[in-house]
Amino acid sequence: MIRLVIFDLDETVVHNTVPFSEIRKRIMNEINCDESPPHLYEFLKEKGEEYLKILEREEIRRAKSATVDPEFPAIVEWLKSRGINVAILTRNSRRAAELALSEYINKIDALICRDDGFPPKPAPDAVFYLMHRFSANPDETVVVGDYDYDIEAGRRAGCITVRIGTGEADFSIDSLNELKSIVSPL
Repeated sequence: MIRLVIFDLDETVVHNTVPFSEIRKRIMNEINCDESPPHLYEFLKEKGEEYLKILEREEIRRAKSATVDPEFPAIVEWLKSRGINVAILTRNSRRAAELALSEYINKIDALICRDDGFPPKPAPDAVFYLMHRFSANPDETVVVGDYDYDIEAGRRAGCITVRIGTGEADFSIDSLNELKSIVSPL
């Protein structure tokens, strides 16, 4: 029986009109850097707090134009009607995540952002924290995301993984509504 579903935010729960690659390019141009670091947050964090403020500013700009997936409210209601807790785990700042989620922030049970002090995904620390908080074992927890880091964090925690789109995961779906067929039998 599933007790907890942990969603990624960007391109899972919300859709962005501004691709992250554009944010990355704008930031690297602004700081006059020709590098192409694999992990932008970690790269900027090493440079100092003022660089992270640039990232947050761009995330907030992006969040203002984000739209919540039209299936998200119904799937959250469906999960909660079955006693399943719903959390969101994102590498975004809290301000950006809350802005992107808008009024739907009150529909979820927990929101974990990079501001909360956990190592960012793919580290599983925040997944372990959420399982402990909601008294869920790994086989009772589903991690849903669109990116390798989401799936890797879930796998490292021993959870059931669901990928939006194609790629490695226990299950692949094209829409959030398809979670019903995965969660019901488990």
